[in-house]
Amino acid sequence: MNRLRRAIAAAAAAVLVTVVVATPAEAADTTGVAVAYQINARHDGLSAAGVGAPPLTEKWRRDLGQAVSYPVIANNRAFVTVRTGDDYGTSLYAIDTRTGKDVWGPVALGGTYYWSALTLGAGRVYAINGDGRLTAFAVQTGRQLWQTDLPGQYSFSSAPTFRAGMVYTGGAGSGGTVYAVNAATGAVVWTAPVANGDNSSPAVTATGVYVSYACEQSYRFDPATGASVWVHSTGCSGGGGKTPVVAAGGLWVRESFDGSLPVLNLNTGAVKTRFGSWGMPAPAFSGRTGFFVVGGVLHAAAAATPDQPIWTFTGDGGQLRSAPIVVNGYVYVGSQSGRVYAVDPVTGTEVWSADTGAEIRPPDEQNVSTPLTGLAAGQGVLLVPASGRLVAYGR
Repeated sequence: MNRLRRAIAAAAAAVLVTVVVATPAEAADTTGVAVAYQINARHDGLSAAGVGAPPLTEKWRRDLGQAVSYPVIANNRAFVTVRTGDDYGTSLYAIDTRTGKDVWGPVALGGTYYWSALTLGAGRVYAINGDGRLTAFAVQTGRQLWQTDLPGQYSFSSAPTFRAGMVYTGGAGSGGTVYAVNAATGAVVWTAPVANGDNSSPAVTATGVYVSYACEQSYRFDPATGASVWVHSTGCSGGGGKTPVVAAGGLWVRESFDGSLPVLNLNTGAVKTRFGSWGMPAPAFSGRTGFFVVGGVLHAAAAATPDQPIWTFTGDGGQLRSAPIVVNGYVYVGSQSGRVYAVDPVTGTEVWSADTGAEIRPPDEQNVSTPLTGLAAGQGVLLVPASGRLVAYGR
């Protein structure tokens, strides 16, 4: 266990060294901001400096009425989208992380469905609705800077990802398409064809844009040109997709043709090992240690042997539903009961919990009936969407 604690500390220290050269998206795990689903462009759920060590206290709560998305956080602002109600569409909120009050907005995003999602970078927040209308707003003022209707598809359910001056997302309806959009102008820089195109928020690094769809059909594209680097295919077909995670030297794919999930080699797309089971939320990582929610239970495992738990944590009876995140050396996870937990990453021991007072729902990666939801941390607060409310905790 001491070896695991040292490894986690070393991984966090190694990440901190890169702050001076990292792009905003890559630095999200070290600078205390959250720029995409699961904190950063890799979607690995890691934030070395998002909030102080537990115990935390409740700072504020907002009742926003309907389902709340995952937050993105910067400039002491948290951005979420919220289902409008029975009418189609969602609204974008900009909320002061210190007070819980609106800074600007809300702004109606429109759309045929109830889905929308966000990413953040270069002083802008980027919102996409279910029709593929991608809009950039100034973080400070809420001024609309540009708006682009992504071409060629009519169904959009892939959360956008900002990295190095580009916004990446996917669309479906007639086959599938991955898009790269200039973050400053809204111009589409490249498109690439994929099977399906649903539900997979691109995981992006300096050298790859990764997406995954049904039957573990996965792709790596060049971030600048959209050129195909590799395709991992099993030969079966079907609809849908899931957000992959780049961590511990592999691509963690949550779609499968036989129930067990593949970890792919980042360079070749070959299967390295398998883990978990279909339907689990995205895992989080700190260095070579992964944190997985399977069947309502959180467990830690070495990346090389992901189905051999080091410890398990059941919370309040196996009701854990959120994707976990790792913040300042602690693992946070939400329960269907409404409780949020901080867990010691070495022992699996609960070190803090709080009751949001409402159900913490799992991320719905199959439908467009609600914004994609999840925990986030940054700027000194842990933000927990719980049904129609948003609750902030901090030191």
